[in-house]
Amino acid sequence: MNNKPETGCAVTEGKLPGDYCAAMAYPFIAMQAEQSKRYENSEALKNGTLFPGLRLPFHAEMQTRFPNLPAAMAELMALDFAIDEMGLYLDTHPDDAEALDLFNSYVRLAQQGRQKYEAQYGPLAKRYISPDGKYTWVNDPWPWDGAEGGEK
Repeated sequence: MNNKPETGCAVTEGKLPGDYCAAMAYPFIAMQAEQSKRYENSEALKNGTLFPGLRLPFHAEMQTRFPNLPAAMAELMALDFAIDEMGLYLDTHPDDAEALDLFNSYVRLAQQGRQKYEAQYGPLAKRYISPDGKYTWVNDPWPWDGAEGGEK
């Protein structure tokens, strides 16, 4: 019996660009039970998850990569993170009313925060319209440059 499929890789390997073979990974995705224990907001960002069973070192990595990040941007990133995390949870637990209320409150806070941030610093993405209606996306400083208080 031939253990090499037509890719030239072993049965337990996948084909990579450049005719390389590598072992295939089998992911394990933990699923939270209804009404799972959750971290408080600041602890969730620090730990990289709302759920203690999925703890990841997110916050320390963010501080390393973006040491000059304005507080307003960090708050928006935290809210976007929580919205994504809660959305994933709601995909598998759509009837969790407490989680849905929390999700909706995070979405509202992110919308308000984004409006305040853009009024002070300028648009966060090309798809947002500046308050004066001009195309200001390419103007410095960029949102991730960490300019506190300056106008775009």
